[in-house]
Amino acid sequence: MPVLMKNKNKTILRPWGKYVILEKRGDYWIKKLFVRQGARTSLQCHKGRFEIWIMLSGKVEVIKGESRLLLKEGEFLKINKKEKHRIIGIGLKDSWILEVAFGRAREHDIIRFKDDYGRK
Repeated sequence: MPVLMKNKNKTILRPWGKYVILEKRGDYWIKKLFVRQGARTSLQCHKGRFEIWIMLSGKVEVIKGESRLLLKEGEFLKINKKEKHRIIGIGLKDSWILEVAFGRAREHDIIRFKDDYGRK
């Protein structure tokens, strides 16, 4: 049985909003992402995990591979391992997304292709 890691319910601030780690184990994690209206995450991919996003509130545009999709409250999406993706906050309010990641659940496996905030 995996051991629960210490950083449960830790809030991490980002230039595009923030996320809260709800649960983290060696092979999965559950995060709640807050994306500000008009902000966007890096265009990125992950080497060691895939993600499932469930839209809790708000509306975002998602770049997923070569596609652009609209994700609204109650909808969900799978981001495959090594698939480029980006979240863009649109609509009239901020957005909340539940993210469940499977695989090597580590934040440092991000490969950034483009970033509005100068991060590498």
